[in-house]
This record gives sequence, structure tokens and C-alpha cells, in this order.
Amino acid sequence: MRVSGIDHVNILAQDLDETAGFYERVLGLTRSDNLAVAPTFRGAWMRDETGAAIVHLVWKDPASDRYDGYVPGQSTNAVHHVAFRCEGFDNMRAKLDSMGIAYRVNDRQHGPIRQIFLADPNAVNIELNFAAD
Repeated sequence: MRVSGIDHVNILAQDLDETAGFYERVLGLTRSDNLAVAPTFRGAWMRDETGAAIVHLVWKDPASDRYDGYVPGQSTNAVHHVAFRCEGFDNMRAKLDSMGIAYRVNDRQHGPIRQIFLADPNAVNIELNFAAD
């Protein structure tokens, strides 16, 4: 067996629409329904411009015991962040500034990448990696 990359990231959300909206507005991903699961199981796929699933969002239904012990917004301890390969460093900074979203830049002047760090509505740390110019 050979691993060739990450297929997708799964994020448990208390507010599915807010979280999907974040990934749409901030990262430009497109929301689609998760048709492969039961209608009572709410979720969404966040897809890139080619239609590839990047982030799988799952709603944490407070009336269900599914995902007991998992609390969106609390630290996941072992999983520190999710990283995305991106383009358009300056445009992303301007977009985050205009949206009032807090972020931190690691502008590695002598390294091969520039990075932007932020958090989604569920306190998932997001790392955006851009090839250095």
C-alpha cells in the first residue's frame, strides 16, 4: 500500500451552516450535500474548484448521543491544525482584513513558503501555505 495524500478532513460542527459559510467565504470552497448518508445525519462536503472534497462537515446533533465526548470549540489536543495548499497570499490577507477575521502571518523571508494561521468557528486551527514568490 502507498499513501499519496490526504483525502479530506472531517470537522464536527455545532452550527453546520455557520461553519460551511466560513469555508465558503474565507477559503472559497463550495458546499454540497452529503448524499451518501442517511437523511437524519446532517453534514456537508466542502469542495474545491475541481469538485474534489476537501472538508467534510458533520453536524453534532444535541438530541443524539452520536459523538458523545466530542465538543466542538474545545481543544482536540492531538490534532493541532489542518493545512491547505493555497495561492494568492496578498489577496487572502486583504480578504481576511476586510472580513475582520483574526490571523497570524509567518512570512518566512528565506524559506520556500509563506503562511497564514487562523481558526474556524469550531476552534479548528487552519494553516494556509503559499509558495514564496
